[in-house]
Amino acid sequence: MGLFGCGNTKNYLKDFGYGTIALPREGVKPLLMLIKRDGRLTPLGPVASTFLPGASPLPTAVRRAAAAISGSKSKNVDAKIGISLLGTVIGALAGSSLGLDVAYKNAKKVQFEFGEVTEESIDLSALDQYLSSGSVGPGAGNFVKEALERDEVYVIVATLDARQISVAATGEGSVGVTVDVPVIQQIVGAKVAVSSGGASSSKLTYTSTTTPLSFGLKVVRLVFKDGNYTTFKPESGVAAEAAEGSSAGFGPNIPTEI
Repeated sequence: MGLFGCGNTKNYLKDFGYGTIALPREGVKPLLMLIKRDGRLTPLGPVASTFLPGASPLPTAVRRAAAAISGSKSKNVDAKIGISLLGTVIGALAGSSLGLDVAYKNAKKVQFEFGEVTEESIDLSALDQYLSSGSVGPGAGNFVKEALERDEVYVIVATLDARQISVAATGEGSVGVTVDVPVIQQIVGAKVAVSSGGASSSKLTYTSTTTPLSFGLKVVRLVFKDGNYTTFKPESGVAAEAAEGSSAGFGPNIPTEI
């Protein structure tokens, strides 16, 4: 279950042309191959480990600010689910989540917001040229070759990363539930900074002091024939329009577990 894949939050990133990563984590980069299994996309390995380059080099990823997405909010999520997912995110940020459920014990609903968002992306035409001029290397196993031939392999072409995640908690009657900032800071530890408008607040911002987390992605599906790459396509049923200022690409409507 993803942070933005819970009930009515599942389309949070679709408006921006992105799909969601089931549980945000660090280190998710463009050019990672994914495979579709049991209705989910899971990691298969980097493109360079399967394909030998030809005349065109492997594309280089470029990072830019994603101002259109920074500050966008999810819809309300059941507090038990939301705080459990928040704990997973804080764990990925190298913090501790032990006791978070107690600190938010009066919350009924929570709303998430990512801040300081950046996009890392590759040029699609450069990827097409690399795959067209290259070939599947001799080191690729039969499993990978068969998956390519069945058109079950996807490539990440863009990711969204964030250093901040804000959580607004509400209780009965949608009234804000205040939580104690010093107590929360003590729970999560020094690698995650906790801030708000005061010593207690219903909205807290958790900021990584080390590395950002990837929470969104765009992918393309590779199409093969007789062992050779022919083209790539968007996932069926996914809008291909990206948010203004971001790279072209396609947000999968398949849960992505990385």
